[in-house]
Amino acid sequence: MSQCRATAYADLQIIRRLRNRIAHHEPIFSRNIADDYQRIHDMIAWRSQVAAAWMDRKQAVLTLLAVKP
Repeated sequence: MSQCRATAYADLQIIRRLRNRIAHHEPIFSRNIADDYQRIHDMIAWRSQVAAAWMDRKQAVLTLLAVKP
C-alpha cells in the first residue's frame, strides 16, 4: 500500500509541475507528452473508470502527437 501511495504522490507531483509550466506559459516541447497524458489518464482512471472513458472519447492529444513533425 505504501508503494502505491508513493507512486501516486510522485505522479501527482509530475502532473502538478506540468500544469504549472503550462499555466505560466513555459515551454513543454522537450517533455514526453505521451507519458504525461498516460500519467494523467491513469490518475483519473484510479478515481473513476467512467471519467477515464469519457476522457478517451474527448481527448485530441494522441491524434496531435501522431502528426507531430
